[in-house]
Amino acid sequence: MSPHRRRPAPPLRLALVLVLLAGLVPATARAAAASVVPSPTVTAERLGGTDRYATAVAVSQRLFPSGPAPVVYLVAGTDYPDALAAGPIAARQGGVVLLTLRDAIPPTVEQELIRLAPGRVIVAGGSGVIRDAVLWRVRAILAPTTLVWRVAGPDRYGTAAALSTGSFAAGDADVVFVASGAGFPDALAAAAAAAAVDAPVLLTAPAFLPAATAAELDRLNPGRIVIVGGPSAVSAAVADAVRRYAPTVERLAGPDRYGTAAAIADRFLPDATAVIIATAGTFADALAAAPLARALGSPLLLVLPELVPIQTRDALRSRAPTHLVALGGPAAVGEITLGEIVGWADGRLAVPPPGPTYRGFDGLYHDYGEMVTYIRAAELAFPSILRVFSIGKSHQGRDIWAAKISDNVELDEDEPEVLFDALHHGREHLTVEQGLHVLKTLVTGYGTDATVTRLVDEREVVVIFALNPDGWAYDLTGSPYVGWRKNRQPNAGTTAIGTDPNRNYGYRWGCCGGSSGSPSAWDYRGPAPWSSPETRALRDFVESRVIGGEQQIRTHVTFHTNGELILYPFGYTKTDIPSDMTPDDHATFVAMARKMASLNGYRAQQSSDLYITDGDQIDWMYAVHGIFSFTFELYPTEQVSSHADHEPPDEVIAAQTARNRGALLYLIDMAGCPYAAIGMAGAYC
Repeated sequence: MSPHRRRPAPPLRLALVLVLLAGLVPATARAAAASVVPSPTVTAERLGGTDRYATAVAVSQRLFPSGPAPVVYLVAGTDYPDALAAGPIAARQGGVVLLTLRDAIPPTVEQELIRLAPGRVIVAGGSGVIRDAVLWRVRAILAPTTLVWRVAGPDRYGTAAALSTGSFAAGDADVVFVASGAGFPDALAAAAAAAAVDAPVLLTAPAFLPAATAAELDRLNPGRIVIVGGPSAVSAAVADAVRRYAPTVERLAGPDRYGTAAAIADRFLPDATAVIIATAGTFADALAAAPLARALGSPLLLVLPELVPIQTRDALRSRAPTHLVALGGPAAVGEITLGEIVGWADGRLAVPPPGPTYRGFDGLYHDYGEMVTYIRAAELAFPSILRVFSIGKSHQGRDIWAAKISDNVELDEDEPEVLFDALHHGREHLTVEQGLHVLKTLVTGYGTDATVTRLVDEREVVVIFALNPDGWAYDLTGSPYVGWRKNRQPNAGTTAIGTDPNRNYGYRWGCCGGSSGSPSAWDYRGPAPWSSPETRALRDFVESRVIGGEQQIRTHVTFHTNGELILYPFGYTKTDIPSDMTPDDHATFVAMARKMASLNGYRAQQSSDLYITDGDQIDWMYAVHGIFSFTFELYPTEQVSSHADHEPPDEVIAAQTARNRGALLYLIDMAGCPYAAIGMAGAYC
């Protein structure tokens, strides 16, 4: 739920500060970089490096591309409180913030100091945070006329007060921000807003007001004190204590750090057209943000590397900024996440309608609406190699979404094609995440990973993310889950609901005891082949890939849970090489399955070795279309219950989807000529 937003007129002095800001920052600071996510209305840029130190350097270079800078504040890159207080001061003095290690200056930071040639360098924090050796090194690499000194108090609260004292004369601050010195996300957003409106940030202990902070508040005698964060961050006792130092005291807080950042932005910069985006996970990339916030007149909003929280989403939608700056590399703000941020800002993404979702303990799973947002955001971030489309509708009318990944994505090139699909069965949640992982691997690796780049250049890959969205949605209505497998299509003459899509394919349908004819059974095959709209949609897509009489799809994997198995046809018979399979094809299936199993630690076996299935997908894909088709039964191995089998906790998503990377890239590669797996490329390809 988005926080309640207030938009009172700012005090007169704040309004004047905002008007005059453009004249206080270097003209070079107002030049924007080329957009990293194409948009009709938004310029998005990323300022990041290989680590927090390089990210701060990138911000510095953005502000002073030609140098010099009048002042540099050097702060600890591993101890955050001093940086949070130093940022607004550096911004006020027209300088930058750079980060250092405790005992030595990183080489990239040294080079930036030399390039900036500042007149002053202020080291923020005591010798326990930044050693004297760092000061000596600064003096050694810069001109002898450079003034270098330390500003510090006995602790983080004293250092913040000392920084304020060094920049603000008594009575010179209309507004003072007070934030927790124990938890940093709220102070990140406060520092950016403070820099933009020319105010200091002072720190407090959660339960009491430190003497140094109280003394500085008394000296500043502000007209307004803004407490940042809820009572768990800054207690009611602290709020009562600060009331003696200003006629107006207000608290800005949301339900969490994301809501608090949005509330600060709305209170102090409601009309800003630029927004800085930083991760709330590690904080470090945002430590240098305050001078940039002043230069752009922008607030700071928070995300996670792979998630845009609802509060941040709603803030972006309501203010529709035309300029976005993401701080940090893709590990801080993911590339697809940045696409989503731009999509909310420019209106190309729509909030999905309410629907069943995962509870907090499994919140890392994507529900249907979140899945659609994710793949649409990926399309915005990578429009030249990714196209999202629907292959048809489920029984209840949900789109069955797919994405094509290829270098010339709008063209139907004469390249080997690969198909992945997920979620034939509603309860098999991990399969959706595996499909999304394939998408992410291919689009984010393109241009940076040689293998991925070659495969995207030479293949056309399609991922179908959730073949059975109705069954999935219904499964999420349970406590915690229903354990539902089938689709949600009614069956005539009975109250039993649903058909098992993976027993509804047209090859050997109902032939061999591998499905049930009872509508109430979990593996009910339906009244006829292709009676399920979901399987018809997949059939029609596969058949649309027959061009000039030749099937373009060469290799295929369908994701299921569970068992950690790689299965190959046939499922309808125990015979290894029946009359509808050639010996060379069988050898190719075995070789490919064993190779993939060697790459992900699964076990390779014929599908019927697990149990007999008839009317299933991989049998149809191979027998009718000649596609080398496999089932991946994902994590875990057999457990003590159906829920444990098919609905593993969200903590395993990252590791268990990444586990299959090598095997799936191999399958994409082998689409060029599957028979190469048995050394017979010359005979067949």
